Amino acid sequence: MAKRKTATAKTVEAAPSLEAAEALATDTGAEIVLNTNFAAIEQDAVALLHAASLLVEADTPEKASHALDHNLRLWVAIKTVLQNEENTLDSEVKANLRNLAQYVTVTTMEATKGSIEASKLVSLSRINMHIAEGLLHGQKNRMVQERAYEIWEREGRPNGREMDHWLLAEAEIADLLKNR
Repeated sequence: MAKRKTATAKTVEAAPSLEAAEALATDTGAEIVLNTNFAAIEQDAVALLHAASLLVEADTPEKASHALDHNLRLWVAIKTVLQNEENTLDSEVKANLRNLAQYVTVTTMEATKGSIEASKLVSLSRINMHIAEGLLHGQKNRMVQERAYEIWEREGRPNGREMDHWLLAEAEIADLLKNR
């Protein structure tokens, strides 16, 4: 999320504006991931989706080469930040992402030998889309969990109402995300 200065010079979290989202899309995915340490979910998802769209829209050998290069740099950056001790992702998630990074590297190298196959571009694009979707879904679940806990506390921590709190939190978060 982007940070915005208020009149009192405090820093507060704000949803990224359309301009900020467009700026993210023009940065290289690698720069975004290196800057966020793969911890700013919305920005990292935008970087992955941008790389996916470059791969899907590559209708000439030059565009395909550019898209593959862009995607490879993105995944090298992902692999780099996963090795950072400050990265807070679960160790199993890190291991899975490192394996995907290896697959992307090998597939990219294979795709650039001779003519570039459209199926390889689609495969790489789908990986990016699935990872972006997973990041965003995980973020939504964390938001629901936090909200359900707040509701539970607000109601005096009653036993046996977990499902009610979860469903209410889901509805509130869905409404919040829909109105963004």
